[in-house]
Amino acid sequence: MKITQGNEIIVRGKDYTLTYDTGDPYYVQLRFGGGIGAKLLIASGCDSGDLIDELVEISAPEVIENSTSAEIKFTAKTTAWEKVEYIFNCDDSRVVYYYTVHGSGTLEDVRFFEGFLHDDPRMEAKDYPFFCGPGRHMAMHRGVKEFMMSSKPYFTHVYSYGINSCDKRIIGFYEEMNIRVNCDRHYYGGDWLATPSPFLFLMGDKDKDEWVTLGLAVKPKGNRFMGYRYVGGEDFGLMLDYMGQTAVEEKWESPKIMIEAAASDKYNALESYVNYLVEEKCVKDIDRSDIPTWWKLPIFGGWGEQVFHSNRWDNFFSGKYDGWETDDTHLFCTQEFYEQSLSKLEAKGLDPGILIIDNRWFREDSLLDIDYELWPDLKGFIERQHEKGRKVILWSSPWSFCMSSKGKTVPMQWHMYVDERDLYDLEIDTDVFYKACKMEHKKIRKYYSLPTETHTDAFWRYVADPQHPEYVKMVKDKIHYLLSKDGLDADGFEFDYTHFLPRFRGTKPITKQDRVTDWGIESLHTMIKLYYDSAKEAKSDALIISHTFNPYFNDVLDMLRLQDIYSDNRSVVNQMDHRAQIAKKVCKGCAIHTDQHPMPSLAAWREYAEYQPKIGNPCLYYVTGIETTRERFEEEDFELLRRTWGQYRAEL
Repeated sequence: MKITQGNEIIVRGKDYTLTYDTGDPYYVQLRFGGGIGAKLLIASGCDSGDLIDELVEISAPEVIENSTSAEIKFTAKTTAWEKVEYIFNCDDSRVVYYYTVHGSGTLEDVRFFEGFLHDDPRMEAKDYPFFCGPGRHMAMHRGVKEFMMSSKPYFTHVYSYGINSCDKRIIGFYEEMNIRVNCDRHYYGGDWLATPSPFLFLMGDKDKDEWVTLGLAVKPKGNRFMGYRYVGGEDFGLMLDYMGQTAVEEKWESPKIMIEAAASDKYNALESYVNYLVEEKCVKDIDRSDIPTWWKLPIFGGWGEQVFHSNRWDNFFSGKYDGWETDDTHLFCTQEFYEQSLSKLEAKGLDPGILIIDNRWFREDSLLDIDYELWPDLKGFIERQHEKGRKVILWSSPWSFCMSSKGKTVPMQWHMYVDERDLYDLEIDTDVFYKACKMEHKKIRKYYSLPTETHTDAFWRYVADPQHPEYVKMVKDKIHYLLSKDGLDADGFEFDYTHFLPRFRGTKPITKQDRVTDWGIESLHTMIKLYYDSAKEAKSDALIISHTFNPYFNDVLDMLRLQDIYSDNRSVVNQMDHRAQIAKKVCKGCAIHTDQHPMPSLAAWREYAEYQPKIGNPCLYYVTGIETTRERFEEEDFELLRRTWGQYRAEL
């Protein structure tokens, strides 16, 4: 690495050149091979409460060199903070950017490479916004981006590792993409499939064969935000949404943005990013060299067969229903139904090593208690599976064990609740930037009512607090019964709906605390860790299956589930292989649940069933046929399974 200083500061690394020009004091130029990079805004905005953070002044940079790296630091004053230090750490191959704010406040929109300039000289050309309308509130308002200072892209496309049903991976530099934990079934066809995905974007050229990373690095317990967003337009920036749930007292250091060349292999780029997180102690490196052999066995999950016999797809194709109220899939999760399904498989010479009992083996009002009408002898059923050398996993939705859902027995005081007096969004009315309007530079509060919950949208008023000691004890005791030999003796859990976490600004503990202890990604990690630790205490080789594809969750799972395959593609192999490659990089050595629901056709099922052993545990969801098309299995299909499963087992 070489550094030269004068009217320009130039840092030349192995793969990049970073340039600061005193004549352009708000930006640095950063270019990698092929010219990919950006003209990066130095002063990132960090909004506090309802204050819009605006740059007041910024100093000339201070350069601190050592034998292997250099630090370039800019000190500034902003309207929200007493002092801010923006730092570029440069070594031979990468640039790492972050900033430190000094003062007190609460974090809202935390931006990178984008912000506002106080007394922006561009506004001297503007008068009062005399746009047509019956009142100013109804007239046209310019978008927020028009008043910001942002970064200039030297790339044409952005690659995202966010997993969604549409399999959308690449967007134009002018678009937006959010990798988040508060997901739903609508964003790109549904992004709840991975909650959350890895916090990594790539900047790329128009040929899409060279890339540069924009990787987010966060220290443990610092993931108190909902998502990592690429904000495009004519210019671009990045943003984290903290939603006022993180207080700053005296000083706060932002997460870091790691920028390095990624060449053409996107999975190698992801691996390098994860390795960096491990080096920086942002995530844990788990040794999985000696995992139990049974974790790798073929899986039978009963959900697809349940759906085949239900009214779900008849309802879907009829177009008569706007909700899930008439769906009866859960009624086929019975002991008798599963015994019949397994008997059919055994008669065909198929012996799954792992059985997943899906939704629902539990009481409608209590997620962790058995529904004895549906499963009159679950303990005996599990014992008989064990006698056949088969392990039994219980489906679970951890957040659902609360008063608003399937936890009616959980006492009120063990919950968090949504206080509608504080249920609002903070928005910027861009009139504040017009001097003629004479408005305070603050955001406005847009209050709203708690939305109506649905089967797939958990807009709950009461959500269990996974840090409340009595709630923790209740969950631990119930898990001990479900998994220990003196209880049911089940063998682990498969998690679903992990995106049902608390998500509203007005969320507060019912106890006396003003603010939740964990928020965003941290709240989900805390909940899953509660189940993971409790399961391991009850049974040391318990298997925990999750769909949290972010390396921060590497320490609370044993198997990553590739998740549902809602798609409009004739073949699902490419998109499922993509998910598997991500899984292998973010949680090295973990077992992989390859899923199989829903399949678009019997032909697609046959292709994927043969491919599954190449990417993880082969997994079967059907006994009779394909739920969507009603095509029934033929003898050749069972022969395909016998052959592929046999070859897979022989290679274990």
